[in-house]
Order: sequence, then structure tokens, then C-alpha cells
Amino acid sequence: MNNDNDEGKVEIGSGQGRDWSELKQECLIDILSRLSMEDRWTGPMLVCKPWMNACDDPWLNSVFDLETWFESSRISNLWFSFEFEQKVDSFLRCVVDRSQGGLKEIRARHCSDVCVLRCSEMS
Repeated sequence: MNNDNDEGKVEIGSGQGRDWSELKQECLIDILSRLSMEDRWTGPMLVCKPWMNACDDPWLNSVFDLETWFESSRISNLWFSFEFEQKVDSFLRCVVDRSQGGLKEIRARHCSDVCVLRCSEMS
């Protein structure tokens, strides 16, 4: 049954919804800035090319903050492995590259001194 009040409404799953890939870059960056670093790296950058480009924005990558992840993680026994330190180092180097020299703050545990020194030289 169709009601006059239903006019203009889009049914969920109809395929007639918004094309979120066309969201303005500034709006998308503002939205993405509200997500944790981990959430940005595990979701939005995989949606579409415009979202990936927004995740690459230097402003979004001006802070490397994994402290919230470390505080909420239950796998602390893995933090002391060399492999884990290498992963954090790799992640940090990637953020430095994306920041295009604009990295202002590093909040993380278990990254190597060599990596932090190299990052400070690049920023």
C-alpha cells in the first residue's frame, strides 16, 4: 500500500541511496578526523578511491596516536616482541609519509628509537 506520506522516501536496500564517494573532501576529512587512527586504517580507506584519498590527507596524519589502542588492548604480552615493534615502526613510517612532513605528535609504545629519530628528521 502506498501512502502520500511515503512520497520521496527511499526504501533501504533499493539501490537508490546516496553515493557517499561524492561527499565533499572537506566534509569527509572532518568526519574521518572523529575516528580513531585504527578505525581510519581498517575501514574508510577501503571503501572507495575518494575515501582513500581523504585518509591520505596530511592533516589527518599529523598525529600518530596508538595510546588508545594500547590502553584498550588485551594482548599486551605481544608488545615486547621484535615483530610487534617492527609493525609499529612500519605503521609510524607510513603515517610520516602521509603527513608530508607535518607530523606534530607521536603517542605510541614499543616503536624503536631509530624509527622515532628517523621520523623526527623527516618531519
